[in-house]
Amino acid sequence: MDYLHLIFYIIAGAFGGFMAGMLGVGGGIVFIPIIQEIAKKTAAPEDLSFYEIANSLAIVLVVGISGSYKQYKLKNTDIKSAVFTGLFAIFSSQIVTWVLHEFELNNHNVFKTIYAVILVITGLRMWYSRKQIENESKIDEIQLPGIAALFPAGTFAGIITAITGLGGGVVMVPYFNKILKLPLKFSTGLSLSVIPIIAAPMLVTYMFKSPVKEVFPGLQTGYLMWTAIIPLIIAAGITSPLGVRVANKISSKTLLFIFMSFIAVNLLKIVFF
Repeated sequence: MDYLHLIFYIIAGAFGGFMAGMLGVGGGIVFIPIIQEIAKKTAAPEDLSFYEIANSLAIVLVVGISGSYKQYKLKNTDIKSAVFTGLFAIFSSQIVTWVLHEFELNNHNVFKTIYAVILVITGLRMWYSRKQIENESKIDEIQLPGIAALFPAGTFAGIITAITGLGGGVVMVPYFNKILKLPLKFSTGLSLSVIPIIAAPMLVTYMFKSPVKEVFPGLQTGYLMWTAIIPLIIAAGITSPLGVRVANKISSKTLLFIFMSFIAVNLLKIVFF
């Protein structure tokens, strides 16, 4: 790795961590293209998706932990709700991960299509109910949902994370905000708190699986390319709390606009790249 690549990875990691902290998502839209570029030169074609997911999860885990701590201090999350949502997500993500490996399902186009459909539905729902954002309850006035209400969010977030490595926030934030009627800022905080709970067991799974061909022989653990992702992890972990702080200071309307822009960029990436 030369200095130019190192600087680029640090900048990309910092930006991805900031966006993840602000929007309650994993930041995979920034991380996965970089990981793909690193791995595709030497990885076996059947391993490429697994490299993308595994290394994105490693970064997402650190981003989620650092951002969640800041959200907890700001009282923008609820640990009990995050844990139960995360447990539901672990169950679904482990099943999907097992199916992907057991049956060697590695079709990029199918995964991209599923994700694109979810993004379109999410974006339309958020946009057409945007007026509700302006009249949201204050954080200390919200009614926390029961455990059963968290099941769909966790289940679908786990499935999305297993398929794409993106963290599941793009599913959880709209569900918490539109279905459970939680304030947008609280929804992003709760989503961010769930992400490391989802990522940790999946990451362990990929660490103990052997790729067909190692990208960095002797310098990786399973699918994890430590040489490449450490700069991304450090930068993202530092800037994630900053994103949380910015989200707490701006209006919910502005935060919604940024979230919608994030969805639009995701869709453009899927269509053209």
